[in-house]
Parts: sequence; C-alpha cells; structure tokens
Amino acid sequence: MRRLLSIVLALGLVLSFSLVTAVPVMAFTEVWVDDDAPGDPGPGDLFISDPLENGTPARPFDEIQEAIAFVDLDLEGGIVHVLDGTYFETIDLVGGVDVLGAGAGVTIIDGGADSQSVVTVTNVGSGTVFDGFTITHGSVGVGGGMRLDNSSLTVTNCIFTENSASLMGGGMYILNTSSPVVANCIFDDNEVTGLNGGGICCWGNGSSTIINNTIVNNTANDNGGGIYVSPGSSPIITNNIIVGNTAVDGGGIYSDTAALPTSFNNVWGNSLNEYVNCVPSNSISVDPLFDDPGPPAYDYHLDSDPLNFSPCIDAGNNGALSLPATDFEGEPRVFDGDDNGTATVDMGADEYYVPPPPGGTVGGEVYPVDKTALLLPWLSLGLVLILAAGGLTLIRRLKRQTTGN
Repeated sequence: MRRLLSIVLALGLVLSFSLVTAVPVMAFTEVWVDDDAPGDPGPGDLFISDPLENGTPARPFDEIQEAIAFVDLDLEGGIVHVLDGTYFETIDLVGGVDVLGAGAGVTIIDGGADSQSVVTVTNVGSGTVFDGFTITHGSVGVGGGMRLDNSSLTVTNCIFTENSASLMGGGMYILNTSSPVVANCIFDDNEVTGLNGGGICCWGNGSSTIINNTIVNNTANDNGGGIYVSPGSSPIITNNIIVGNTAVDGGGIYSDTAALPTSFNNVWGNSLNEYVNCVPSNSISVDPLFDDPGPPAYDYHLDSDPLNFSPCIDAGNNGALSLPATDFEGEPRVFDGDDNGTATVDMGADEYYVPPPPGGTVGGEVYPVDKTALLLPWLSLGLVLILAAGGLTLIRRLKRQTTGN
C-alpha cells in the first residue's frame, strides 16, 4: 500500500511539473498606459518620451498607440490596459490586441478635432475587445468617434460624445462587411453636418449587433438622428433607448433597407418621425424617465422612484443575441427591477440593480473563453492542475482573428 502511494505521489509530481512548465506557452503580452507617466504631453506641453518606459506598471507607456504597436509584435496578441486620465491622440486598433480602459467615466481619448476619427478599426475580427472609454472631439468626413471597416470586434461600456462628421456617422460609422457588437454604450451629443446617422451609421452589407445602448441628443442634417441604416445593411437593434435625437426624417431610426426589424427598444421624443422603414416589435415609445440624463455624468440611470418609475426597467429581451452579462457600470444584468418575481433585462446601457445585503452573493464579471488567460496571475498551482486536467484549452488565449479586405 505504501509503495502504491509512493508511486501515485511520484506520478503527481511529474504531472505537476509538466503542466506547470506548459503554462508559459499560453502567455501573451500585457502592458499598461498612464497619462501621468513621465513624458506625457498633455494639451500644449512639449512631448518628451520616457526613455525607460517598457509597458510595465512601474514604467508604463504614455501613449495608447505606442502600447498597441508593442503588443502587436506578439503573434498571440495581448492586452493594453489604459489607466484613468485623458489621452490626446487618435488611435488605430489591430486584431488580437484588446484595449481596455479603466472606465468611461475616468478614461478619455480626446481627438482634439484633429480631422480624424478618434478610433479607426480596419480588418479586425470578432476576437478583439475595446472597452471602457469616453471617445470625444473627433471631427472627420465619416465616423467622428469611431470608424469601422470590415471589422467585427466587440465595443462595450464606452461613451461617444461631442464627435462630428461632415458626411455620415457622427458617433460611429460602420461600413462594408463590418458586423461588430456594440453594447452598453452611450451616444450623446454627436452630430452629422451633412447627411446621415448622428449617433450611428450602418453602411454596407454587415449585420451589426446594437444592443443595450443609450442613444440620446444626436443630430443628423438629413436622415437618422439616432441610427441610420443603408440599403443592404441588416443590423440587429434591440434593448436600446433612443430618445431626443434630431433629423430631417427618422429622428430615431431611419432605414433605407425596407422593413428593417427592430425589437424591445424605447424610441421616443425624436424629431421628425421615430422610425422610417422599420418594423418594431415589443417596443415602447414613452419618456424613459432618466434619473440624471445629462452632463457631466452621462450615466443615464433609470429612475426607480415608485412615483416616477422608469418604463425601461424590466422591459428588454433576455433572449437577445450577445446580451451583455453586466451593464455599463459592471453590475449584473437581468435583475428583477420591478419586483414582480421575474428577472428581466432593462433597456439601455444601465441596469437598475439593488445589491444583496451584506453576506449575500453578487454576480461578477463574465469573461469570454478566449480571455480566461487573464486569470493566470491569480491561479494557485492546484487550480492550474484542475484546469489543465480538463484540457489546457480552458485557459489558452485564442489566436487573433482578422477579416479580409
């Protein structure tokens, strides 16, 4: 018996060693950016780069684009963590490099009205994430805040505000075969001075998923104050709040694709005409009753006062494609906000949520399978072995995905 136990222990040690030595092959590049790092330019300051910067928390990069280029050298891709602050630059995303801000309320990319989109995305596949930023002061022909071309990444938890375009897509311009997921975002005070899509313009033959966003106070000089959809484009538009947008026609949603289906949205108070060429289902058209609808917070919480209870609470679709697991603030989605015994997701970027009492359990962030390598720094040896025993694919990062031209 003792001999058998010794053999088992020996085999366990060999297995442990082989599995632990296998973990580094799953490594990918992870860097940090801080606008307070030595050499940060700031508005009007002379830029002097930090000669010792290497992307570590101790010596972070001072520009987001610099960090993206560094991570892009790794064939496995990686993550750029952008700390709170204001970054005066325009950036180009690349496939396989996730760019994660510290939260839209504290991490700002300011394009400085520099005749460019603040964020440009070209040929970036569905495995890439852009999350947690305020995008502002973009000014260009199309896509003032963000321009996506043949790209299908996930854009979450962002604020697009005070961006402009002379032709189309004040906040975001989605063109060609792009089919991104745009979730938990706020589009506020963006404008198109020429044609269509004050908040979002879908142009081409892609099938974007536009879910649980709050799209308010955007302006188009022609059609689609909130969202414009071109012929041939087939976006999924669901669980959104689209209010107070202005256009010559289709202030809420204007579609040049006949009979575009939309569902579970609140489209209200837009000028002129809430919908054009759309077939809305399970939707409402009433005042959303925001708790705090304007600047400087731009949080658009839904009012839960019993005398002023928002009709957007528990009014969405739990079965919607790409439904976010958490809301704009990282709180759990699908909460029973109206206390009727059935938990239903809210419309818009924010979920009305009441935390459980002390000692209770709360939901946490849900990471996609290809991002679970983020957990490695916190894994104990025992947990590594448990995961490895089930297959290293559980914690391996997927290779980057890009789409063709």
